[in-house]
Amino acid sequence: MNSVKIKLIREGMVTATEVKDRMGRILLTSGKTITSKHLKVFKTWGITEINIVSAQGSTFDAEKKEQKILVKPSIIKEMDNLFQFADRRHPMVNEFYNLCLSRKAKGS
Repeated sequence: MNSVKIKLIREGMVTATEVKDRMGRILLTSGKTITSKHLKVFKTWGITEINIVSAQGSTFDAEKKEQKILVKPSIIKEMDNLFQFADRRHPMVNEFYNLCLSRKAKGS
């Protein structure tokens, strides 16, 4: 089952599985339609990915929606230097790193 990054989730999509926070609390049950309020709650609790059902009943294909960005090695080195003391294994830190990297790559 493919999970979809939170930045690609839109209102009206339907959850394929329960959405839980890091402590295991259920934020939204499976089969529910996502609203703008849900998106705000997910971002507040640090949810980075959600399993989504497409209109045909299969899982949403995230690979088609995500764009690939070419990043210069110098930009990666700069970001690695800025994040050298951060734990990139943490989902929120990793997401923030990727966001900074993509914005820097688009801007240069």
